[in-house]
Amino acid sequence: MRKVTLLESTLVITLALLALFVFWLPGRPQMLVYPLIRHAAQAKQDYQTRDMEACETSHFIIKYSRPDADVVQLVAKAAEKAYQPVTAALDYSPPGKTLIIIYPNKKAMNKVFGWSGSQSAMGVYWGGVIQILSPHDWLKDMTAQEFIHSGPIVHEFTHLVFDYRTNGNYPRWFTEGLAQYVEYRVNGYEWRTASNSLAGNMYSMAELDDNFDTLPDQSLAYRESLAAVRYIAAEYGEAKLRQLIGDLESGRTLKQAVNHTLGMSYGDYGAAWKKWAAVNMGAGM
Repeated sequence: MRKVTLLESTLVITLALLALFVFWLPGRPQMLVYPLIRHAAQAKQDYQTRDMEACETSHFIIKYSRPDADVVQLVAKAAEKAYQPVTAALDYSPPGKTLIIIYPNKKAMNKVFGWSGSQSAMGVYWGGVIQILSPHDWLKDMTAQEFIHSGPIVHEFTHLVFDYRTNGNYPRWFTEGLAQYVEYRVNGYEWRTASNSLAGNMYSMAELDDNFDTLPDQSLAYRESLAAVRYIAAEYGEAKLRQLIGDLESGRTLKQAVNHTLGMSYGDYGAAWKKWAAVNMGAGM
């Protein structure tokens, strides 16, 4: 068993204390402390991967294991290709260079997040860091060009940029909807399954707000989140979507931002985007 160093112990304790402090803070003050928590989490991940190889580009630092030396430039190319369209879409550039960590296999990635063998993801954003599964795993099912076009970088980098701009002031479903929307805009990619048609029954706004990550049909929950964001851009224009993001940045809740930006209640917004989605993103669309 690897011994835990003093620095790692200090970082864990710092994260725990900051998280406890944020929990007791009301409203906007949480946004002032959140960057400290994110920075501590980022420092911890950077330190834990200190022995990995590193590749630096104009906007990214990519850490990887030696078996991935032959694909690190592929990740670098995909990251740099994503940088401009994502930062333009969110009208924000994160400070410094973004850290990307490549894990060689699902087992290594699952170990970091404490996931069971049945859980997996090709990419994850957490604590100021993008973490992805090695393209070697991806390239079993797609070409290098397809990885650049439809790999996880655009989606996860959108999470990061949005998180930095708003300092964590958003519900989970909205950041997933926004990441999918930018991915759709940049790459034309949509996650479609047999069960996530928006022509039938859908989850309520309360379910999305309170239980997004534990809803039984995750593909439906994700597609609903995409529809809710696409509705704003389609019906009100992308300027209004950016304005809503600006409201979140200023400290408004999503409910307040919807009312201020779109001029409707949160309940009316939920009804409106569902009606729009049934027509524009329903079965076969």
